[in-house]
Amino acid sequence: MAQEWMAELVKSGWLDIAKVVLPSSAISSLMTIGWNSWRDARLRRTDRKDTALSVALSLESYARTCRKMMHRAEWASNSAMQTQSYDSIRSVELPVFSFPEKLEWKWLSTKVTSGLREFPAVIHSTRNFLDSVWEYGDPLEFCEEVAFESAKAAKRALELARMTRRKYGVVAWQPGGIDSNLHNELSEHISRTEESRRKLRERRDQFMSDLKAEKALVENK
Repeated sequence: MAQEWMAELVKSGWLDIAKVVLPSSAISSLMTIGWNSWRDARLRRTDRKDTALSVALSLESYARTCRKMMHRAEWASNSAMQTQSYDSIRSVELPVFSFPEKLEWKWLSTKVTSGLREFPAVIHSTRNFLDSVWEYGDPLEFCEEVAFESAKAAKRALELARMTRRKYGVVAWQPGGIDSNLHNELSEHISRTEESRRKLRERRDQFMSDLKAEKALVENK
């Protein structure tokens, strides 16, 4: 790296100027300071990339875990209907997420860090919501909610990982095998669920409208 830095210094012409206007001791001091600054900057860039990579890898791993739970929740729902038992549902939950404990956040910008560190809090809040669905709602509805929220959490994790890699110049994630179509798989599940819920709302609204019209007709007789 020293040779690279010296080459840049010579190329810029600053070394020739310094030889004319400064004594050799001053030139030596300036070169030492410059070299140390350049080396430290290189080290900081490396540390930033390493931290960004750790962040991205943890998010991508979580996305895969959520995808697995998404399918498990669907299986548990079908199993419960077939067996008339809720035993298969008891292991269904939105996975917990936390970043590696020794992650050095100081290497990332405040804006990026703020967005990243908000993600575990969002997951925690969603888990609390799902707990209430489990406690007060229908178990099959709970499975659907877990699958839906798992897909959304996984997709958001991939988006944050992609943003972090791009921001700090880390090579893009190139998943293979069953992960090669992960983002599309998550998007399709979210779209199907949202469309199903939209149609359900429309049927419910139509039913209430018909019921209201029938009631008004009876009252007018």
